[in-house]
Amino acid sequence: MSLLRLPPEILMLIFDQIGSSFSREDLGRLTVCKQWLGFALPACFKCITLSQETLRNLITSGIIKKSFLLTNSLETIDLELRGYQSCIFPPYSQEYAQEPNSLNATSSNEASRDNTAKTCIKTLKNVFAQLAIVAQQSNRLRTLRIRAWSSPEPASRPGDYLTLATMQAFLSLEKLRVLVLDLSGSFLDASGEQGNSYHICPAIGALLRTLRTLHLRMRSICPDVLKPRDPDDSLHLSVVAINLSHPGIMSVTHSKQCGSRGGGVLRLKAAIQEQGEVLATRMASPKTIRILNHSLPQFEIQSLDVLTGKTIILDDDMAWDEDSKTVKEESEPESEITDDGFSTFLDE
Repeated sequence: MSLLRLPPEILMLIFDQIGSSFSREDLGRLTVCKQWLGFALPACFKCITLSQETLRNLITSGIIKKSFLLTNSLETIDLELRGYQSCIFPPYSQEYAQEPNSLNATSSNEASRDNTAKTCIKTLKNVFAQLAIVAQQSNRLRTLRIRAWSSPEPASRPGDYLTLATMQAFLSLEKLRVLVLDLSGSFLDASGEQGNSYHICPAIGALLRTLRTLHLRMRSICPDVLKPRDPDDSLHLSVVAINLSHPGIMSVTHSKQCGSRGGGVLRLKAAIQEQGEVLATRMASPKTIRILNHSLPQFEIQSLDVLTGKTIILDDDMAWDEDSKTVKEESEPESEITDDGFSTFLDE
């Protein structure tokens, strides 16, 4: 019996079991026949996990231009972004560095790499902008995860590939259930932005009406992320985790409050905790509201449970909303150390 002669409901189950990776490994597998495509395509693009490399391949394939192929199927977008340097910066070799005239060659190579980086960033911006448009048109999209990590230090890069305008486009979605933004490795490019558009926190707060799960880690953040737009809404939100800690290669930093040039993490944490307590009264079934930061000078990852007031110590590999057996009922007050001040302390 031919596979395609099975009842449609059985075929849908079969393609769901095969999963999306089967077709995404080779998009030619979608072209068996028109009937096959009708079942394979929704399964292929129901849940997509993309790096910047695979996202570019998706653009090149022409699927994005035929956005209807995605908008009728897409339920989950999972972006894993390792920064522009992951695809264009090969490491220098020791042999090359020791060659005659290597200083001039290195200088020329660095200029070439800088130009390549700028081109790559421009390309990535365009690709993400196209995907944001597709996301806006996808009525079935319920889960959005964007993780950006391993970027160089801000002073060493010629710009950023995530823009405020694109992120605001992603956050205009009206039916999201799960939102995970781990933007520790990226500073949002605010070039050309004016007025109140300098941060995305109010746009995140507007999504609380439909969200069930919210995980956030951003370089700049404020209590607006926990302020629903409509104060009378009864929220189905049950899990919230705000991570203020940003591990780096040489040091660890904390998030800063939006629009602020300084200030300590304890004030930011207290402000978010206060708003979290208000938010809890609006949640129909609150399960977890956590605020994470690393303590100084121990560098322990501490997780404050806003609902209970308890602070637990998390291992580095633990999920942000995970429980731990180690509970700190009372802790000594931490000194208010700013990230700039702590950097100075490390340099001494």
